[in-house]
Amino acid sequence: MRKKKCYIYTRVSTAAQTEGYSLEAQAERLREYAEYRDLQIAGEYSDAGKSGKSIKGRPAFQEMLDDIVNGKDDISYVLVFKLSRFGRNAADVLKSMQLLNDYDVDLVCVDDAIDSSTQGGRLTLAILSAVAEIERENITVQFNAGRMQKILEGGWPGGPTPYGYRNVKKKMQIEPTEAEVVRKIYELFLMDGMKTTSVAVYMNEHGYRRIVKGQEKPITYEFVSNVLDNPFYCGKLHFGKRSKKQDVMIIQGVHEAIISEETWNKVQEKRAAISYRQKKIDDPERISILSGLVKCPLCGRGMIATKNKHVNKNKGGHYKVIHYYACGHYRRANGRECSNKHTHNQAKIDSSVFEIFSGITTTPEYQQMIAQVLGNQPSVEKLETALKCLRKQIRGYETKKRKLGEALDSLDILSEDYDVEYEKIQAEMEGIYDRIDDAESTMVSIKKKLSAAKDGIRSVEKVKELVEHMQLLFPKMTCEEQRAMYRMFIERIDVYPEEQKNGKVIKSITFKFPIYYEEYETIPTKTPDEQIGFVLDCSSLGLTVAEAEAKATYVEIKAYI
Repeated sequence: MRKKKCYIYTRVSTAAQTEGYSLEAQAERLREYAEYRDLQIAGEYSDAGKSGKSIKGRPAFQEMLDDIVNGKDDISYVLVFKLSRFGRNAADVLKSMQLLNDYDVDLVCVDDAIDSSTQGGRLTLAILSAVAEIERENITVQFNAGRMQKILEGGWPGGPTPYGYRNVKKKMQIEPTEAEVVRKIYELFLMDGMKTTSVAVYMNEHGYRRIVKGQEKPITYEFVSNVLDNPFYCGKLHFGKRSKKQDVMIIQGVHEAIISEETWNKVQEKRAAISYRQKKIDDPERISILSGLVKCPLCGRGMIATKNKHVNKNKGGHYKVIHYYACGHYRRANGRECSNKHTHNQAKIDSSVFEIFSGITTTPEYQQMIAQVLGNQPSVEKLETALKCLRKQIRGYETKKRKLGEALDSLDILSEDYDVEYEKIQAEMEGIYDRIDDAESTMVSIKKKLSAAKDGIRSVEKVKELVEHMQLLFPKMTCEEQRAMYRMFIERIDVYPEEQKNGKVIKSITFKFPIYYEEYETIPTKTPDEQIGFVLDCSSLGLTVAEAEAKATYVEIKAYI
């Protein structure tokens, strides 16, 4: 039987020498253990006089990890004398252990009797994991505490610079041209009969514009609303607005205000008086299920719901309400960024899409996609290569994180730039943590795909089954459920600028089908591991019932009126 291979790693500091843990003594003990376990020693790595505080400064340890990643000797174990020889930093130990685990390499600490291949060894490492998580939470707490201290002192806590200001060496300075736009918005809003929408319309019609990333943009409803709601313009700082875990705090800042506090208070009083949500009277439960999915044929952005509701002056009351999809960027409140004023009847669009979707599994495009996916399942080799690349990427992030930590520790607390540098490094470290999380999430997904590829699972068959179940459930779904279902399977719906002579409205539908590598119920709630899709050219399809009966529908509407 072929012997399993191992590496032995020894490390010693000056203190350890006096305790009798010399390099030779450690190595001898590890060789004896390898012989006892019938393991073949494929390599010996030793760091003399190196601290275990972090992986940095231990070149032999780094070399060993590199050899494992590169599959140099195809080892099964790493032997160390004690866990403290492997490292004293819990986070570094855990991450190094994760790397070993990814390459199916177990760690054995001979003197501590820790073997990661056993249940007890895994329990010990789980405790280390908890310690590392606490360490990370402490860093986050320190980062938030630093931002809070900045706010309490009235300083700029970081983030996007508000419109009307420029960030000059961490100090907010007024930008005159933009400040004039802000003052005009407040002035207009306080006039009788003016609301947020009418302010936006006035600003656009009188030539006011804003510059976004070097491009001229119109004054939108959302922009006006954000300006009117931001206390920064009256000299105050807003903290905790987007966080559910923190109380909202408004604190006096040290920056120069653009408007007076009196003006701010008057605006807030008016905002409170007119800011109510208009209740739906016609159909409280109605939701436009394809809003956003239907794309404007001119600008390509999602179309929004609108309706026609006119008073019947002859018979009293109202005509029947007709719902449409229209480009939201044609609105005057958004500066008419798009020239598409045409609207599309919602009932016709919704019915056509449902009919097309119901028969999607019988289309040649769908069958071709299925055949292609089944014939091109990700190979085990390709997935394993991707996994190795991710591990190397994570190692790079870990190295950068360690360097940032060392830079943080080396900052001079008495320096005038201490706060700026501390905040900068903390922000970089948070970004590194986010990238590590993303990479680790991707690694989990790839591992599932690898397992599926090895087991010969054909996930697309499950997709077909899922679609068929959803089709049966659709008529029983609420509007919210129908909306969610469509967004699970449809990427976008492209329509013609105007209805074609043959009655066609739908130009094409881009489908996306989620693939799950784990078992799921009839309606999955998990996030899919990946998606497969295709574009269905609807011009080649026959007319749908909604399109064929378009004229009859119009007659029915007239008769109803």
